[in-house]
Amino acid sequence: MTLSARAGSFVFVAAVFLSLLFFYTAYDKETKTLVPQKLLAVIFFSDAAKSWSELNKVAALAAIGLISCALVVGPLSKMFPKTFGKFLLYRKDAGIAGFLFAILHSAYSLFVIYGLDPNKMLFANPKWIGFVAAVLAFGIFFLMAITSTAEAVKKMGYIKWKLLQTTGYVALFFAIVHFLVLEIKPGKGLDVRPYGLVFLALAITALIVRLGFRALKTPPRTAFEEHIGQTPEKDS
Repeated sequence: MTLSARAGSFVFVAAVFLSLLFFYTAYDKETKTLVPQKLLAVIFFSDAAKSWSELNKVAALAAIGLISCALVVGPLSKMFPKTFGKFLLYRKDAGIAGFLFAILHSAYSLFVIYGLDPNKMLFANPKWIGFVAAVLAFGIFFLMAITSTAEAVKKMGYIKWKLLQTTGYVALFFAIVHFLVLEIKPGKGLDVRPYGLVFLALAITALIVRLGFRALKTPPRTAFEEHIGQTPEKDS
């Protein structure tokens, strides 16, 4: 990947993260407005526990958003190559960044929220389905992340590698289940700040686009380089 492409990936990831801080963290549910003081309180850790909790939510949304973008650009680039083909260069970095945010979210949840207590995770957890869905999603994303290299393709063979990467849509489905189970509150329904709903919609859209793409008869990609926006002749 060229230096400019790498810089573009960094800018995109930073934009997603910063947008969550401004439009999600700063949003006040009671007044339904953006309150800069809420964001400043989180950034400067006025209440450390609350700040970490908010940043954990930001990490979760950044993860699902970036991974959704990395997945959806594949079928979109086949359906509309002139419009979306150029974004293939950024899909790998976006996916890896999303997985890193998923690691941060998972670590906080396991150590702080659940205290590594299996009882809190499963047996005494009324939303245990959400926890199981998260574990399944993370496991698949982990396998995708550690095999996202040309070397992995050579060892596995392109067909097996592509099949594994395609399971990312299954993981995204589990991530959506996790999101919904945790955010649906008794008597309130889906209690999520508006900008959080944007990221949920993005994940659902990625699944819908993939399902629609299956109905189209387009030439399949045949090399790892094509998945990351390069021709097989170029150095990856």
